[in-house]
Amino acid sequence: MDKTFSLTVTKTEEAGYKSALIGLSYNKNQPIENMPELALKLSTHDHGHNKFLEQIYLWIEVTAPRYWWQEGDTYRLSTKNSQSTMHTILKDELNATNFECEDIGGIDINYLNNLLSNKELVLLKRKLPEGFMQKRMWTMNYKCLRNIIIQRQSHRLPHWPSFINQLKSQVDHPELLPFK
Repeated sequence: MDKTFSLTVTKTEEAGYKSALIGLSYNKNQPIENMPELALKLSTHDHGHNKFLEQIYLWIEVTAPRYWWQEGDTYRLSTKNSQSTMHTILKDELNATNFECEDIGGIDINYLNNLLSNKELVLLKRKLPEGFMQKRMWTMNYKCLRNIIIQRQSHRLPHWPSFINQLKSQVDHPELLPFK
Protein backbone atom coordinates (compact mmCIF):
# COMPACT_ATOMS: atom_id res chain seq x y z
CA MET A 1 0.00 0.00 0.00
CA ASP A 2 1.29 3.46 -0.93
CA LYS A 3 1.84 5.40 2.28
CA THR A 4 2.63 8.61 0.41
CA PHE A 5 -0.19 11.07 0.64
CA SER A 6 -0.60 14.79 0.99
CA LEU A 7 -3.19 16.81 2.87
CA THR A 8 -2.87 20.09 4.76
CA VAL A 9 -5.48 21.67 7.02
CA THR A 10 -5.30 25.21 8.40
CA LYS A 11 -8.00 26.79 10.51
CA THR A 12 -8.56 30.36 9.36
CA GLU A 13 -11.41 31.35 11.67
CA GLU A 14 -13.81 30.06 14.33
CA ALA A 15 -16.90 31.77 15.73
CA GLY A 16 -20.12 31.26 17.62
CA TYR A 17 -19.11 29.59 20.89
CA LYS A 18 -20.37 32.40 23.14
CA SER A 19 -23.61 32.80 21.19
CA ALA A 20 -24.20 29.05 21.30
CA LEU A 21 -23.82 29.13 25.09
CA ILE A 22 -26.21 32.09 25.36
CA GLY A 23 -28.81 30.18 23.34
CA LEU A 24 -28.24 27.10 25.48
CA SER A 25 -28.85 29.21 28.61
CA TYR A 26 -32.23 30.35 27.22
CA ASN A 27 -33.24 26.75 26.64
CA LYS A 28 -32.13 25.57 30.06
CA ASN A 29 -33.20 28.73 31.91
CA GLN A 30 -29.85 28.86 33.70
CA PRO A 31 -27.18 31.53 33.97
CA ILE A 32 -24.55 31.70 31.23
CA GLU A 33 -21.83 30.84 33.78
CA ASN A 34 -23.22 27.29 34.02
CA MET A 35 -23.25 26.72 30.28
CA PRO A 36 -19.65 25.58 29.53
CA GLU A 37 -20.08 22.60 31.87
CA LEU A 38 -23.53 21.81 30.47
CA ALA A 39 -22.25 22.19 26.89
CA LEU A 40 -19.50 19.69 27.62
CA LYS A 41 -22.07 17.23 29.00
CA LEU A 42 -24.55 17.72 26.13
CA SER A 43 -21.96 17.66 23.34
CA THR A 44 -22.03 13.85 23.25
CA HIS A 45 -25.84 13.59 23.23
CA ASP A 46 -26.93 13.37 19.62
CA HIS A 47 -30.52 13.47 18.30
CA GLY A 48 -31.14 17.14 19.10
CA HIS A 49 -29.65 17.46 22.56
CA ASN A 50 -26.39 18.84 21.16
CA LYS A 51 -27.94 21.14 18.56
CA PHE A 52 -26.01 24.08 20.06
CA LEU A 53 -22.98 22.63 18.20
CA GLU A 54 -24.66 23.79 14.98
CA GLN A 55 -24.02 27.40 16.05
CA ILE A 56 -20.24 27.05 16.39
CA TYR A 57 -18.64 27.59 12.98
CA LEU A 58 -15.23 26.76 11.66
CA TRP A 59 -13.50 27.93 8.49
CA ILE A 60 -10.62 25.74 7.34
CA GLU A 61 -8.35 25.80 4.33
CA VAL A 62 -7.71 22.29 3.02
CA THR A 63 -5.34 21.23 0.27
CA ALA A 64 -5.99 17.66 -0.82
CA PRO A 65 -6.13 15.47 -3.92
CA ARG A 66 -9.31 15.31 -5.98
CA TYR A 67 -10.03 11.73 -4.91
CA TRP A 68 -10.16 12.83 -1.25
CA TRP A 69 -12.50 15.69 -2.06
CA GLN A 70 -14.94 13.22 -3.59
CA GLU A 71 -15.36 11.74 -0.10
CA GLY A 72 -15.30 15.18 1.55
CA ASP A 73 -18.26 16.20 -0.60
CA THR A 74 -20.32 13.62 1.33
CA TYR A 75 -20.69 16.18 4.11
CA ARG A 76 -23.43 18.46 2.82
CA LEU A 77 -23.96 20.38 6.05
CA SER A 78 -21.12 22.62 5.05
CA THR A 79 -20.00 25.02 2.36
CA LYS A 80 -16.91 24.82 0.21
CA ASN A 81 -15.31 27.45 -2.00
CA SER A 82 -12.62 25.88 -4.14
CA GLN A 83 -10.00 26.41 -6.73
CA SER A 84 -11.60 25.71 -10.05
CA THR A 85 -9.86 22.83 -11.77
CA MET A 86 -10.22 24.63 -15.08
CA HIS A 87 -8.75 27.89 -13.79
CA THR A 88 -5.95 26.07 -11.98
CA ILE A 89 -4.84 24.13 -15.04
CA LEU A 90 -5.05 27.23 -17.25
CA LYS A 91 -2.79 29.31 -15.00
CA ASP A 92 0.58 27.70 -15.78
CA GLU A 93 2.07 24.58 -17.24
CA LEU A 94 1.53 21.58 -15.02
CA ASN A 95 4.45 20.17 -13.04
CA ALA A 96 5.04 17.64 -10.27
CA THR A 97 3.98 20.11 -7.54
CA ASN A 98 0.42 20.08 -8.91
CA PHE A 99 0.06 16.44 -7.90
CA GLU A 100 0.08 14.48 -4.69
CA CYS A 101 3.12 12.48 -5.75
CA GLU A 102 5.53 12.42 -8.67
CA ASP A 103 4.19 9.12 -10.05
CA ILE A 104 0.90 10.18 -11.60
CA GLY A 105 -0.20 6.79 -12.81
CA GLY A 106 1.82 6.50 -15.98
CA ILE A 107 0.48 9.74 -17.41
CA ASP A 108 3.15 11.97 -18.89
CA ILE A 109 3.03 15.57 -17.65
CA ASN A 110 4.32 16.64 -21.07
CA TYR A 111 1.26 14.97 -22.64
CA LEU A 112 -1.02 16.93 -20.26
CA ASN A 113 0.80 20.17 -21.04
CA ASN A 114 0.48 19.46 -24.77
CA LEU A 115 -3.29 19.13 -24.30
CA LEU A 116 -3.21 22.41 -22.40
CA SER A 117 -1.23 24.28 -25.06
CA ASN A 118 -3.57 22.96 -27.77
CA LYS A 119 -6.55 24.11 -25.68
CA GLU A 120 -8.00 20.60 -25.54
CA LEU A 121 -9.43 21.37 -22.12
CA VAL A 122 -12.18 18.74 -21.99
CA LEU A 123 -9.71 15.98 -22.81
CA LEU A 124 -7.23 17.43 -20.33
CA LYS A 125 -9.82 17.30 -17.55
CA ARG A 126 -10.64 13.69 -18.50
CA LYS A 127 -6.97 12.70 -18.33
CA LEU A 128 -6.13 14.65 -15.20
CA PRO A 129 -5.12 12.17 -12.47
CA GLU A 130 -7.13 11.96 -9.25
CA GLY A 131 -3.95 12.93 -7.39
CA PHE A 132 -4.32 16.49 -8.74
CA MET A 133 -4.21 18.77 -5.68
CA GLN A 134 -6.96 21.27 -4.98
CA LYS A 135 -7.30 23.89 -2.27
CA ARG A 136 -10.71 24.69 -0.79
CA MET A 137 -12.03 26.88 1.98
CA TRP A 138 -14.40 24.64 3.89
CA THR A 139 -16.95 26.11 6.30
CA MET A 140 -18.71 23.77 8.69
CA ASN A 141 -20.21 23.75 12.13
CA TYR A 142 -19.06 21.68 15.07
CA LYS A 143 -21.94 19.23 14.63
CA CYS A 144 -20.83 18.43 11.08
CA LEU A 145 -17.23 18.13 12.28
CA ARG A 146 -18.41 15.80 15.06
CA ASN A 147 -19.95 13.52 12.42
CA ILE A 148 -16.78 13.57 10.35
CA ILE A 149 -14.69 12.62 13.39
CA ILE A 150 -17.02 9.79 14.40
CA GLN A 151 -17.24 8.40 10.87
CA ARG A 152 -13.67 8.95 9.66
CA GLN A 153 -11.29 8.88 12.65
CA SER A 154 -10.25 5.28 11.93
CA HIS A 155 -10.83 5.38 8.17
CA ARG A 156 -8.60 3.24 5.96
CA LEU A 157 -7.80 6.21 3.70
CA PRO A 158 -4.96 7.82 5.71
CA HIS A 159 -6.02 11.32 4.71
CA TRP A 160 -9.00 11.22 7.09
CA PRO A 161 -7.12 10.46 10.32
CA SER A 162 -4.55 13.08 9.21
CA PHE A 163 -7.32 15.64 8.59
CA ILE A 164 -8.77 14.98 12.04
CA ASN A 165 -5.40 15.03 13.81
CA GLN A 166 -4.46 18.32 12.17
CA LEU A 167 -7.74 19.91 13.27
CA LYS A 168 -7.47 18.58 16.82
CA SER A 169 -4.74 21.07 17.71
CA GLN A 170 -6.38 23.99 15.89
CA VAL A 171 -10.02 24.12 17.08
CA ASP A 172 -10.79 26.39 20.02
CA HIS A 173 -13.01 23.90 21.85
CA PRO A 174 -11.68 20.36 21.29
CA GLU A 175 -13.40 19.27 24.50
CA LEU A 176 -16.74 19.45 22.64
CA LEU A 177 -15.59 17.07 19.91
CA PRO A 178 -14.98 13.28 20.04
CA PHE A 179 -11.25 13.32 19.34
CA LYS A 180 -9.41 10.20 20.49
